[in-house]
Amino acid sequence: MSPEDSIDWTRAGVPAYLQSNVDFNICGEESQALTLGRAGEMMWKQIRTEAQADANSEPLLSSFLYASILAHDTFEQALAFVLANRLANSTMLSTQLFEIFHNFLSKEPDVRCAALSDLAACRERDPACSSYSHALLYFKGYHAIQTQRIAHALWNRKQKVMALALQSRISEVFAVDIHPAARIGKGVLLDHGTGVVIGETAVIGNNVSILQNVTLGGTGKEIGDRHPKVGDNVLIGACATVLGNIPIGEGAQIAAGSLVLKPVPPHTMVAGSPAKEVGPVVGNPALSMMHWSQRLLNAESMDGGCVGMNGVPLAAAAAPVNGLANGVAKPAAKVAPAGKGAAAAAAASAAAPPASAAASVQAAKKAATKLGGAAKAAAAGSPAPQGGKAGPASGDVSQKPGRVARSEVIRKKPTPEYEI
Repeated sequence: MSPEDSIDWTRAGVPAYLQSNVDFNICGEESQALTLGRAGEMMWKQIRTEAQADANSEPLLSSFLYASILAHDTFEQALAFVLANRLANSTMLSTQLFEIFHNFLSKEPDVRCAALSDLAACRERDPACSSYSHALLYFKGYHAIQTQRIAHALWNRKQKVMALALQSRISEVFAVDIHPAARIGKGVLLDHGTGVVIGETAVIGNNVSILQNVTLGGTGKEIGDRHPKVGDNVLIGACATVLGNIPIGEGAQIAAGSLVLKPVPPHTMVAGSPAKEVGPVVGNPALSMMHWSQRLLNAESMDGGCVGMNGVPLAAAAAPVNGLANGVAKPAAKVAPAGKGAAAAAAASAAAPPASAAASVQAAKKAATKLGGAAKAAAAGSPAPQGGKAGPASGDVSQKPGRVARSEVIRKKPTPEYEI
């Protein structure tokens, strides 16, 4: 049996060893000769097959597909052509950029190997990616990373002016800002890509998945080595921000919208602003692309549920404070017993908790009405009702049968329409 017969064709003609795998390094010494040779040819053959099928089904795009893929003999030529035409402008011609890109892709094995690994990562992890040719032609996150790899090679060759010029074009065209000095591993997925910022001294390991609007930045007050160090197999959710020279352990997961200011242990999930540990991560989050976890809801429940302004739990915020319930002041002035006179009434009012001016005036009027009713009842020889409240004959219409005083209405907390 030949080595070619033993290949596991699990993805429409692409061998299993080209797929992202923690236990198999696509650019490892034991597989480098096979990967850079035969494997690259097989992936290129699959890309051409997909492009030909697209051209047959969509004649309007046949010229574009022919110029971008079908007219080229190698994967390196096609990728260099796609990148050059996307980044060219009136002063940086596509023919000039093509020569630069093709030179590095064909002569730098690490750059070529990383481009193949990144293409496989797009196909496997992004559910919106239906073929390798689509990722090669249309995915700007993939284009941004490959151009940064070439800019990084230029930076290491002391061609920093050209490297910075490419960084500027990447930012303008793809809305992705990655410094040429940043070191990025292989098998990296930059999903969507929009708004991603990666600083100069940042390091990203192998098989890492990063979503849109992620920032790997410095704290703004340091110089030198000041950016995060992301380990292998890490998943960083959308709109997450990681600041400072802190390590993100292997297999860790950063939830969407998190602000990470402290080191993250390996195989640990963090969430929140500032980020806190939620629990352990099982498996490889960068490959599974599972952004949601039941632990997030469990952590929220343990913290007392949702919180409102100033970090006060909503349940606590809904409780009456100082005689206030749902924004309505309860009249707290105590009514003096009949016959005690104005001095007793004044003492009772002084003992009441403070309220707003309008509420105090309203409470004083009600207290005076009740005192008048109690005096009339005493003059008629009938005892005042218990608690100093006048009966229906006192003229207080709010106390008639079937009527409930406004201050005694208790509003219940509304029941949520749904629960997660």
